[in-house]
Amino acid sequence: MPSISRSPLKEQKIGNLNQGSKASNKSLDRNHWILQQRSSLPIASAERRLVDEVRKNGTIIIVGETGSGKTTQLPQYLFNAGFCRDGKVIGITQPRRVAAVTVAKRVAEECNVQLGQKVGYAIRFEDATSSSTRIKYMTDGLLLREALLDPILSRYSVIIVDEAHERTVHTDVLLGLLKKVQDARLKQHKLDKPYVNNVVKFDNECHSSNTKFAPLKLIIMSASLDAKGFSEYFCGAKAVYVQGRQYPVDILYTYHPEPDYVDATVITIFQIHSDGSPGDILAFLTGQEEIELVDMLVHERLKQLPEHSRNILTVPIYSSLPSEQQMNVFRPTPSNFRKVILATNIAETSVTIPGVKYVIDPGVVKSRYYNPVTGMESLIIMPISKAQALQRSWARGSGKCFRLYPESEFWKLIDSTVPEIKRCSLSNVVLQLKALGFDDIIGFDFMDKPSRSAIKQSLQELYLLGALNDDCKLSDPVGIQMARFPLDPIYSKALILSGEFRCLEEMLIVVAMLSVESIFYSPREKLEEVLYTVHPNIF
Repeated sequence: MPSISRSPLKEQKIGNLNQGSKASNKSLDRNHWILQQRSSLPIASAERRLVDEVRKNGTIIIVGETGSGKTTQLPQYLFNAGFCRDGKVIGITQPRRVAAVTVAKRVAEECNVQLGQKVGYAIRFEDATSSSTRIKYMTDGLLLREALLDPILSRYSVIIVDEAHERTVHTDVLLGLLKKVQDARLKQHKLDKPYVNNVVKFDNECHSSNTKFAPLKLIIMSASLDAKGFSEYFCGAKAVYVQGRQYPVDILYTYHPEPDYVDATVITIFQIHSDGSPGDILAFLTGQEEIELVDMLVHERLKQLPEHSRNILTVPIYSSLPSEQQMNVFRPTPSNFRKVILATNIAETSVTIPGVKYVIDPGVVKSRYYNPVTGMESLIIMPISKAQALQRSWARGSGKCFRLYPESEFWKLIDSTVPEIKRCSLSNVVLQLKALGFDDIIGFDFMDKPSRSAIKQSLQELYLLGALNDDCKLSDPVGIQMARFPLDPIYSKALILSGEFRCLEEMLIVVAMLSVESIFYSPREKLEEVLYTVHPNIF
């Protein structure tokens, strides 16, 4: 593939008075363009209605398609409406780190402020916030960790749970916690007196703090059109629908099931490219291994094409990819090139990628499942749900969605994805809830309750690890220490014991290695260099 040349930076001449005015004009043009983009979003026409609904209701559910602008615009509407008075913060949770980071950067740009000041983000191992931050994007897991130190979430006037339809473990636990926090703050507000306890135990209706707080506003945002479940869970909370962009999307199916969807994806990419119509391609795959394989196959096939047809740029995005590499999907496509985004389900709703006209959907996803017999979790490739298929068919503007399966197979798919909390280990969930003051785990208000046997098995595992005492309460100090680690309980206990056996440094390395998918990053360019050195004849 031909390399893309970059223009060298021109030397700035001292004393050129036009430079300042040019930069100023460029900034004004950029601000004007951003303003136009914001006003063209579907959510813009609903600004006043949404703010009024938030004022009138303690909890609302907002349903809007991906690309409607709900994630970037609603926090700004609420900020302008005065929801951050007295130093309060609007918190927005995301199920994925890449979404929290990219959206925060975009909103900071729209507000024309430096990231980390008025607008910031916080993810594990990275905090881009300050005392002046009023709009804070974060992962749902991080807000749960924050609740360990501040159970009443006193800093926040509004909490927005975004992408709630994904129903991750952290999201479901967070929803149950926020119901309790909201109820506690509302009761205190009606009593018109501050809390007097320093001990937090939600099951016993005790709460920490000695100051008075306003009721917490809670907003649940979803890209799924089915808001009934969320509305029922939050006692009949009102659902507000935001109209999405109405663009025609042609959905095409195969005549027969594809035995090799990876190969079919590569073939479809080149069928689209040979057609000559402009527009980027978004191809869904199940994980890093498949993405790297398709990336390699695409570049191998490009070498067989004429020079003028090699104008394809492949851009991967998956959770373990370095953050700076993930940002490549949002960069503009170079002139006369077509960008092919190779993505996991991270691109279904968590991020909005501009320029996509074609979507390739193989109809599968990699999901986490827990085997209670072996006590281990596995990632299993399985069919997606109808809801996921509909999300994937979205394209920015008019376009086409190529489903690599027959239409008859679509109607056999389950309606929605099984919530993660019903198919994963609950040990970490139970430990977190115990640390947050919820002793009755079986009675905890889950949106979808896990089985009693799964909860009992997790309680037994934590007891054997020493995290729970004979009364099934968090043990002191082991259980309390384990809850402070954002790790699997087994790893937390290993770190605690390693101090006693004087092997802490070694155990830190072991746990760190076990806590990530891979510490190695193998970009295709470097791999080709190595292959060329070893086998120059194959190139």
